Amino acid sequence: MKCSRREFVGSLLGATILGLIDLDLVADVLGQTVLPMRRMATQTASAEGKWTNLTVEGRVPKEVNGTLYRTAPGQSQRFGTTLRHLFDGDAYLAGWRFDESKVTLHTRFVPTPGRAKELESAKMLYDDYGTLAPGARMGGKNQPSVNVIEWRGKLLGLSEGGLPTSIDPVTFDFLGYEDFQGVVPGYLTFTAHPRFDPVSGDMYAWGFEKRPPGTMHVIHVSRETGKAQTLYKLPQTGFNMVHDGMLTENYFVVIIHPTSYDMRAITSGGAAMGEALRFAADRPSILYAFQRRGNVETKPLSIELPPSIVYHYGNAYEPKPGHLVFEMIAYDDGAFFEFLQNWRDDRQPSYKPPRLKRLAVDLSGKTPPSISDLAEDMEFPRFDTRLAGKKARYLYGAIRLYDRDASIARIDLEKREKLAVKIGPNRTIAEPVFVPSTKAINEDRGWLFAQGYDVERNENFLEIRDAQTLDFVARVWAAGQHFPLGFHGNFSPSTK
Repeated sequence: MKCSRREFVGSLLGATILGLIDLDLVADVLGQTVLPMRRMATQTASAEGKWTNLTVEGRVPKEVNGTLYRTAPGQSQRFGTTLRHLFDGDAYLAGWRFDESKVTLHTRFVPTPGRAKELESAKMLYDDYGTLAPGARMGGKNQPSVNVIEWRGKLLGLSEGGLPTSIDPVTFDFLGYEDFQGVVPGYLTFTAHPRFDPVSGDMYAWGFEKRPPGTMHVIHVSRETGKAQTLYKLPQTGFNMVHDGMLTENYFVVIIHPTSYDMRAITSGGAAMGEALRFAADRPSILYAFQRRGNVETKPLSIELPPSIVYHYGNAYEPKPGHLVFEMIAYDDGAFFEFLQNWRDDRQPSYKPPRLKRLAVDLSGKTPPSISDLAEDMEFPRFDTRLAGKKARYLYGAIRLYDRDASIARIDLEKREKLAVKIGPNRTIAEPVFVPSTKAINEDRGWLFAQGYDVERNENFLEIRDAQTLDFVARVWAAGQHFPLGFHGNFSPSTK
C-alpha cells in the first residue's frame, strides 16, 4: 500500500515521539523538510575516525600548516534521553590538519572518565547542563565541550564545569585534569575563555568556587613554567555566569552581569543548571578591572554598566591611561536563556537578537560609559590575537548563527562598516577563526577558517575565506560525516 509524503512524515514523527526511532535518523531521512537548521547542525555526530583524501573545492593555501582544533557537545541524545540544552552532550573533538595543502580530518569523543562509566553502564548516569539524568544520579560531568586550546605541547579542553581537561593533540586521548602544578584547586570552575599575553604567551583566567559565596579567583599562568599564581580573590553574593573576559596592557577585565543561578532549585534536584539561570534586567552589570601587576591586596576598579547578557567579547585596549575601549555581543532579553534551554523543541520562545556594541569606559567614573551599536545578530567575535590588548581594526564573526541565512562577517571598527557574505541557502556556519598569513603582519592578511554544515548533503565542511575580502578560497568536505558545529576552537601552527 502506498502512502503520501505527508503520511510518511507523520508516521516517522509519531514513531519518534514514542521513542521507537531516533531523532537523528528522522533528520537523515527527512532533512530540511522537518527539522530546523539549528537542530540539524547540532545532531549527534555520525562517527569517530580519521579521514584522508578529503574532497576540496578551490585551493587550500600552501603556507597554512598546522591544525584547527574544534570541540563541541557531540550528542543530541544519550541512551534514549533527549538532551534539551544546546550545551548538553559529551565532548567531541575535531582536528583539521594541514600539511602543504593536504588536509586530513580526525574526530573523536574525548574519552573522559565520566563518558567511559556511562558507556560501560549503557545508561545516562550524570546530569548535563540543561538535562537531568533519569532515576538515581551521580551529579554532573566535566565535559571539555566549549573550547580547546594548545598549551605547552598538549591540548586543554575547557568547559567551565571544573578544571581543564588535558588531551593528547595527536590521539585525542584523555590525559587527566590540569591544576597548573597544584595551584588551581579542584573546587573551582575554570573559564572556557582564558586570555593570552601576545608577547609572553602567559595565560590569564578565572574561576568560581563551587561553594558559598562563590568567590572568584583571578589566575595568572606562566607559559614558560606552566605554574599558576592566584592574583586576586573577589567574594561574590551568589553564583554568577561569567563566560568571557578581556586583557589589556595593564588590566585583566571581567564583567559580572545581573545573571544568577537559582541554587535552591538546583540543590533540591528539581532543575538542571540551564533551567535555573536567571536574568535581572533591573540590576546593573559591574565591570571589574584588575591590575595585571597588582597583588591579592590590590582592589579592582569597578564601574556600573547597563544590564545585559554577554557571552563573548572582542578585543580590548587602553586609548589612554585609565580608559578602556572594547566590543561585546549583548543580549537584552532573558528569553535567550529559554531559547538555549529548549534548543531541541519545535516551538521556541522569541527573543531580541543580540547586538555587537562598542563601549568606551572611564575607569575613574568621572564620565559615563559611551556605547555605540555596530551590528545585529552577530556572535562569536574573533580578531587577530597578535593584537590582544592593543587597538585592532577588524573584528570577525558569524551572523545568524546556526541559521539558513548565516553569514561570515568582517567589521571595520575604524570606519564602522560591515562586510558580510552568505554561505548558501542550505548551509550554515559557526565561529570563524582568524589564521594569519606567515608572509605578512597585517591583521587582515590571512584567512578565516569556519566549520559549516550543508543540510542537503547532511555533511560538514570547513570553509576558508580571505580575511580581507571574504572571497572564497577553499571548501573542504568532511568525507560524508556530520557532527555538531560547536562553539569554539583555535588554530595551532605546525612546529616543524
